[in-house]
Amino acid sequence: MAMRSLQQALTVALQQEDWERIRHLDRVCVVLIDRVIAANRNDKSTLIRALSELKGVYAGLIAQCRQEVTLLHAT
Repeated sequence: MAMRSLQQALTVALQQEDWERIRHLDRVCVVLIDRVIAANRNDKSTLIRALSELKGVYAGLIAQCRQEVTLLHAT
């Protein structure tokens, strides 16, 4: 599934702190989410599962960004 590949790519980019890649993948994500929603309008459980997994990746991204900001302010 493309959503899972995107999640994995975001996770790797986050671990590598590759912010340009994250920015690109975020744009790709917008298009992919629209497609997932359109394809699963009648299958709410699949839609919820896919979006919940993605939410976890973004929660990690937000936590990493907060940590980066904290480190920047500490120096």
